[in-house]
Amino acid sequence: MPTEAERVAIREENRKRLIQYFESGITDNDGTTTLGMEVEHFIVQDDGNKPVHYHAHDGVIGVEDILEHLKTAYPEETLNSHGDLLGLANETGSITLEPASQLEISIAPYSRVKDVEAAYEAFRACLDPYLHEHGCHVASFGYHPSAKALDLPLIPKERYNFMNAHFARIGTHGERMMRASGSTQVSIDYHSEADAVRKLRIATAIGPIIGFICDNIPVFEGKRIDVPLARLNLWRDVDNARCGTIPGVFDEGFGFAAYADWLLRTPPIFITRRAADDPDGPTLRGFPDTPAYKAYEDAPMEKRDIEHLMSMFWPDVRLKKFVEIRQADCLPAQEVYGYAALTKGLYYSEKGLTAVEKALGVENGQWPFDDNSIDNAIAAVRKHGAQARLHGRTLLEWADLLFELAADTLDDEETAYLEPLRARVGR
Repeated sequence: MPTEAERVAIREENRKRLIQYFESGITDNDGTTTLGMEVEHFIVQDDGNKPVHYHAHDGVIGVEDILEHLKTAYPEETLNSHGDLLGLANETGSITLEPASQLEISIAPYSRVKDVEAAYEAFRACLDPYLHEHGCHVASFGYHPSAKALDLPLIPKERYNFMNAHFARIGTHGERMMRASGSTQVSIDYHSEADAVRKLRIATAIGPIIGFICDNIPVFEGKRIDVPLARLNLWRDVDNARCGTIPGVFDEGFGFAAYADWLLRTPPIFITRRAADDPDGPTLRGFPDTPAYKAYEDAPMEKRDIEHLMSMFWPDVRLKKFVEIRQADCLPAQEVYGYAALTKGLYYSEKGLTAVEKALGVENGQWPFDDNSIDNAIAAVRKHGAQARLHGRTLLEWADLLFELAADTLDDEETAYLEPLRARVGR
């Protein structure tokens, strides 16, 4: 075992490595911009939107059968230790499974929305005919359209057993997040630490507005609902230590070091490496109550340790080697492209970023927000709906502003992608 002095040195090294990891995400500010898209889908039966599980059952195909079919187009396989197929990939993106068999496509970063569209359409062209042949289809919603969360079994992935036990122990709605939620996530580049922080703040601040624009949950736990932001609200009762608003993100001086400190002072739930003094011991080890800086103090963190640790945090906006924006529900295809265009138009325009900051009341770099501001905004939207006023504007006025700012940046081809998503707001 390391001595106390060695452990202190390892802690300092791990903090340094986390900061360096974020620094390695800085891209050249040469006008090149990319978007990464992730879309989580529910696979359901044509008969009443009943769920399709990982394993085939009662004459219904399983998601493992779907993955076997998709191998023809996505030949790179990911298996668990028992040989179960859990993921696929090709040069355009990767296919993975969320805890209760939600099928996720992660599209490789592209500069043009039409390339995002092409990659997603190719995925669906391979997927949809097979589903149709077997009496199933894709359900693009932010929450399962028919099932209650606890009726959805977990896939055979040990990671999710650790997470499930953690959420059961702390008594939250983590099981609903894991099993029954679906999102559309978009990732954007940053060109400096200051640029990353700026985008983190803006994306966090307008999150309730984006959540309203992309709200797509007509059914929650098997019952019709008409209250917006059900999924964002659900995240408020998953794990307050690692969800919601990044602590201190609006504070002066926030940066890569502060984000690293948040990760290190929070328990990692479990880690994915053997103990340094037990080379034959288990790879996955639970740490539900031990801060990460202590859980990893036996040896310096490697890249896979850093990426695992970050994956155990689910704020509304997440920092990796990019800024990952997570507030949108799973959307139909044309609205996915609209969301990509909206994001590109807002975040890759100095004029757009400045206009949004001004509308939010930012003056001289000072943000009139704190760690409770977003929760208060979500509560206002859920209470007042489209008439909720945030920072002096109604949600509909905010939507108009954001779409107009995006359209002002995009060319005609990409502006056209905005219309289906804008129509959702109109409905």
